[in-house]
Amino acid sequence: MRNIRFEFTCSRPVPLYAHLCDQYLKIEGLSITIGLNKFTYFIEARGDLKSLGQLADQIAQDFLLSVWLIDSQILLIDTPIGSRTPLTSSIVEQEFCQICVPQFGDNQSPQFGDIGLTCECCQGQTRLQEDHRYLSYADISALVDTLLSQKALTLPGLPAITLSLDPGVSSSQNNLLICNPNNLNALFHLQEHHVLALSSIEKPWITARPVCNHSKLTAPLYNLHFAHNRLLIVIAERLKQKGITWVYYYSNNPVTPLAWVESGWCELKSTKQNQPIFLPFANMIEPLHDEACYSGVTAKWNKGKLSCCSDIKTLEADTFSHIDSKDAATCALHAGSLEYSQQKNCAVLYFSQHNTNQIVTLDGKRNLELFFSFPELPSTGYDIYYQLEQSSQRQVLEKFKHSYPQDYIRLLDLHFDKPTDNLQTLWAIAAVILGLPSKSLSKKALSDALISSAMSHRGVNAPRIDYPLTRGEAHRSLNWCKTLGCLMSFRLADDKEHHKLAFGMQDSLADFIANWIEHLDQNFGIKSVILAGDEFANQVLSQRISLRLGKNFPLKVNRQLDIDGNNLAIGALYLNKRRSKTQGARR
Repeated sequence: MRNIRFEFTCSRPVPLYAHLCDQYLKIEGLSITIGLNKFTYFIEARGDLKSLGQLADQIAQDFLLSVWLIDSQILLIDTPIGSRTPLTSSIVEQEFCQICVPQFGDNQSPQFGDIGLTCECCQGQTRLQEDHRYLSYADISALVDTLLSQKALTLPGLPAITLSLDPGVSSSQNNLLICNPNNLNALFHLQEHHVLALSSIEKPWITARPVCNHSKLTAPLYNLHFAHNRLLIVIAERLKQKGITWVYYYSNNPVTPLAWVESGWCELKSTKQNQPIFLPFANMIEPLHDEACYSGVTAKWNKGKLSCCSDIKTLEADTFSHIDSKDAATCALHAGSLEYSQQKNCAVLYFSQHNTNQIVTLDGKRNLELFFSFPELPSTGYDIYYQLEQSSQRQVLEKFKHSYPQDYIRLLDLHFDKPTDNLQTLWAIAAVILGLPSKSLSKKALSDALISSAMSHRGVNAPRIDYPLTRGEAHRSLNWCKTLGCLMSFRLADDKEHHKLAFGMQDSLADFIANWIEHLDQNFGIKSVILAGDEFANQVLSQRISLRLGKNFPLKVNRQLDIDGNNLAIGALYLNKRRSKTQGARR
């Protein structure tokens, strides 16, 4: 007789794992206990080698890959530490598992299309939307026929989802539901972690670059997704039978792809609402406020526990604190350090499309200092040109104007929405300077074009683009005119290296950041650097910062939280600013 433990260590809660652990309490013939140690789910069993071997095979089959899974192992133990108490407390969202999908989702199965199929393992039939419960296979086939004949189909249920065979005119045209995974590698440049994420039980969105010169996939980047509910699984399988590899996906619930940062997935901004999340952080330092709100997320401190809940109604509530854009980096620093014992001598790199991009430090005495703040770039092409003309870059600007008149006209046509104190705006201007094709002159379209071009670069070497700092009264900023002038010079010298220069924009910035952090380390010591902000969805920038900066400094990501969402509300609890009593200030 032996005692063994099966462990599944995750970066955040996985409700389906808790549900499966509870299911194993029902097994007879073995002495089974279960438990949860922070985010490590475990099943313990005592039995003979044959019984334990059969149990191991069953667990391997049942515990499908989660996108949040960090490690799994089987241990020989002396004494069990678990119990017979069920674990399930969070809401399980999956409608299917490996037991039921082959039955209702495989066109070769006699039960194909029966989305109400009872599954004893995951009980996914109990989580079907009300509008899906009574759909028969004939009903679903009719929906598919409508899509094929009318080129578009709005599915029953919420959120409102429309599938289309043709791209639309909005940015949502870049969202694809993949119907035939077998063709994926022939259409997109994917790495192993992309494929594993798409196939995981959470079925998240990920961003990928299409292959060059594809006749239909003409956008620089696409958000990809596998079917995430029973109805979509059957629809996708029927479309696969019809020879369709993907369909365009439109939803009134925003698509938020995961970001691959420091060899693990992160959520940019959760779209789940009205589901409180309790956060068992390593360092539960008492915050300065009981309550804070940011962008529809309310964070609370109550009886020694931190929690947050997303509710769009709180956006209009005036009894909650509002986080200034220039405080976002400080909030990200506080939230990022909660997961780790090191809550001093650290810095945060906060690069966001929505708030001021900053580098903030926390010294050994927990004093905050703003080291770098991104400048507010001009929002119109004429102002960009005027400021470049008034700078030391006037000569190279004139050469650029005469050498590339069409790109000069595109530059003048730029008109960006606020905010512009971020990398996305800089990438967009750089894309025009490099003459990169784009379907529109929006910040997102141009920025995606630059990022995609950088991803196309096959080497690791590139020209060094200058990112010189300017020194203000309180902090440093960027001489962006010199950065863009440097980029113009390189293009004028060689007009065939667009991919290399786009890559160089990311790599050079990462190199400069590494030098800045080393300078800060010499001044007061940097023990770790926290990464936050949705700009880290940029795979090239994220990878180059990991390579350049990660050589000498531990890079930290709090994966329990979004990196540009609920982390700011949580961090605002520690923001050293006075508030009125109605705003949750502690007296």
